[in-house]
Amino acid sequence: MSSKTVCCSDPSCTEPAVYKIAAPWSNGVFNELKSFGFACADHLGPVFKQAESRRKVYHPTEAETVGVIGIYKYEPGKRDRQLQRLSGLENNYRS
Repeated sequence: MSSKTVCCSDPSCTEPAVYKIAAPWSNGVFNELKSFGFACADHLGPVFKQAESRRKVYHPTEAETVGVIGIYKYEPGKRDRQLQRLSGLENNYRS
């Protein structure tokens, strides 16, 4: 199985992502994490704030539900439901 390195969403950064910024999403049939960004340790704050801004203007369709943005430990190869949510970090960056 081939793996692709996911880089930090900060445009000036080429470091691998260690965090996934995402919100629980469902269309009534499927459930997953809707990605709003990926971050390295150095850019977590700015990427999280940008992701929150994008979430606020995202308008789901009638069939969709989108929850609150969270920070997850990004581990390539793991499924969304296997990722660990890091709530303590969220409180540091929440606007």
